[in-house]
Amino acid sequence: MEARFFTDVGHTRENNEDAGGILTNHTGQQLFIVCDGMGGHNSGEVASHFVATRLKQIFEQENLIEFNQAEDWLKSRISEINRELYDKSQLEKVNQGMGTTLVAAMLFDKKVIIANVGDSRSYLINEREMRQLTIDHTFVQHLVMAGELTKEEAAQHPQRNIITKVIGTDRTVIPDIFTFPLSRYDYLLLSSDGLTDYVPENQVHDIIMQETSLTDKGERMIKLALESEVRDNVSFVLCKLGGVF
Repeated sequence: MEARFFTDVGHTRENNEDAGGILTNHTGQQLFIVCDGMGGHNSGEVASHFVATRLKQIFEQENLIEFNQAEDWLKSRISEINRELYDKSQLEKVNQGMGTTLVAAMLFDKKVIIANVGDSRSYLINEREMRQLTIDHTFVQHLVMAGELTKEEAAQHPQRNIITKVIGTDRTVIPDIFTFPLSRYDYLLLSSDGLTDYVPENQVHDIIMQETSLTDKGERMIKLALESEVRDNVSFVLCKLGGVF
């Protein structure tokens, strides 16, 4: 298995409000994370880096997390970090209301477990498809699920950036948890919306499935986002699944 974290501040932001990376615990097990911060001033950057840093600190102290423990581990640790960020925002007036999305993934033999809060996404990819695993916590996604908008209409909707659940804005949050088999897939992608809002999925799919290095794939995806006049930071973890099984 090979994985890399890519990030770029983009064209219009002074700060990178995204954070993430590939975390490793005492037994060599890995946790992939991407966070996309929100809030005035530099609060988005504070929130995303706080969550990424706390997850790193906690995960690095762990030994092997078994498959049957992973869902409870992710739920409890994310809920704990959410409370810490919420309390921090209440104590720091300049950072009140700050929050961040989070998408995280752990690989176990032939399965992946995903935790998600917000609209950062995860995908499994093979030659035939780019399968979105997570469900966006957004206003327009509720309309899509209610049958009031198509996916294409949601992508152009003026309120598409209204997020309905993030880490840090309420004292209690429960992440969505998804488990998927890996056996038919070649790549796992975790991404902030700086990529998915500006680069069509079919173009991302085409780049990932070309016979180039992981570094080249990631750099080409960043370049395509920048050429698409991205007005956000762009961050993602790309993992080649060969060798997982």
